[in-house]
Amino acid sequence: MPIAKFLPRTCALAGIASLLALAGCGGSGVITPHQTGNYSNASFSGSYVFEIHGFLSQTPYREIGVITADGAGNITSGVDELNTFSLGGAIESSSSITGTYNIANDGTGEIFLNATALGELFSNSQITLAVTLVSTSEAQLMEADLFAQGSGDAELQTSVAEPSGPFVFRLHQENNAHTNAASSEVGLMNISGGNLSGNLDQNLTSASSSLTLSGSLTSPSPEGIGTGTYTDSLNATTNFVYCVVSSGKFVFLVIDSNGVGSGNAEMQQTGASGGLSGTYVFGSRGDDTAFFADVATVGRFTANGTTISNGSLDAMDEGNYSGQIAFTGTANAPSSSGREAVSLSIGGNTVPAVYWMVSPSRAFFLFESIGSAEDGTLDLQTTSSFSNSTMKGQFALGMDGIDTTPEGVSRIGTYQFNGSGRSTVVEIVNDSLSQSGATSPGTLAGTYGVTPGGRITTTVSNGGGALNLVMYAASGSRAYALQADQGTNTSGTVELQQ
Repeated sequence: MPIAKFLPRTCALAGIASLLALAGCGGSGVITPHQTGNYSNASFSGSYVFEIHGFLSQTPYREIGVITADGAGNITSGVDELNTFSLGGAIESSSSITGTYNIANDGTGEIFLNATALGELFSNSQITLAVTLVSTSEAQLMEADLFAQGSGDAELQTSVAEPSGPFVFRLHQENNAHTNAASSEVGLMNISGGNLSGNLDQNLTSASSSLTLSGSLTSPSPEGIGTGTYTDSLNATTNFVYCVVSSGKFVFLVIDSNGVGSGNAEMQQTGASGGLSGTYVFGSRGDDTAFFADVATVGRFTANGTTISNGSLDAMDEGNYSGQIAFTGTANAPSSSGREAVSLSIGGNTVPAVYWMVSPSRAFFLFESIGSAEDGTLDLQTTSSFSNSTMKGQFALGMDGIDTTPEGVSRIGTYQFNGSGRSTVVEIVNDSLSQSGATSPGTLAGTYGVTPGGRITTTVSNGGGALNLVMYAASGSRAYALQADQGTNTSGTVELQQ
């Protein structure tokens, strides 16, 4: 069961229809007001590895690839891979991707791509992505077209070399080809000379297992793209295509027939074997046996040896919000490979979880509760005490999920904190139910409050509808975010623009 199943539930449902009703015309060319900044087309320059996940109507899809921007508004080359139900396997763009883009002063803009796998699937000559820059090396992305809804990110590519070393990975599949159900995996791949071995923990919604794995990688192309495969100790094989981001990171896409999923892997750092120690914030999401993307959690806890204390979490489950739930727990001693099993006590129920440490300050994890597949990321808090003044500046916002229709919902834009309790949001939203593509509700203004532990509550509106978010901050520059409106389930991050 998803973690939210253990929490008190309310029955009232109120979607985001009133907020979307404020929006103007959809599709490409959406006009939105802008906040402040010093970005331009020159801020987006180089090759970027991207990952997008979302829905084609109610059918999930996953996409990864590489695009190259010239800093002057042109996409000069690129390639991508796409997987969704009924394809019988992944498809690759049949020719090099080209296109154009524009970046406004606040880092928001649009990317227009030709010859993509998604476009080929729908016989469209062009797809449109909304973009908000976090920096010149990172961007939030959102699918802005009528026929698809999704979001993700792009990172500047700094290497195309074959991965080598210990990589902690996280893989989420809306449909696992071996079980025809959702699954979560976190674990460690040791990669050397094109061979890989390691361990993984897996939640198949019907059972959880701790397994070994072995497999191989092909050498990457000049664009940093290769293929790989691994077989676990239950004799299940996963085939994937990967894109190198840097010497310490790659993203990958499942290419099994009827498999829909993607993930990322980060090189494990020194000290990871020490396990959880300190105060951490986290964000997780997943699927249960009823709907896709209908569970999400954000929260915070302190780990000290074998004890989990001062836990607080907010969760969404099928549009039902549960806020500021206290929890505790116990942890087993970490293994030398950085794996740590934890037993959480939430609402009088035991919820097992497994954490794989990327470093002493970061981990990938999954919940082992049967009935759902939920996984996420954990970061060490680097600020000891927060206040309204800690959160100040303009942040890139990226969130996605579903509403209770259920239909996919994504939002992207800028979130401005003034340091004294006032906030302003400029966003565009793509709700697949509306069939209007990306729409702009205009500028939303309101208030926010920050506890000493870094929990942020914020409400913004412009008279036609309100957007309520709860966030847990790792620092004054990054937080995990969850929409706290009944009838929705969108989650993501806010990151201070650089």
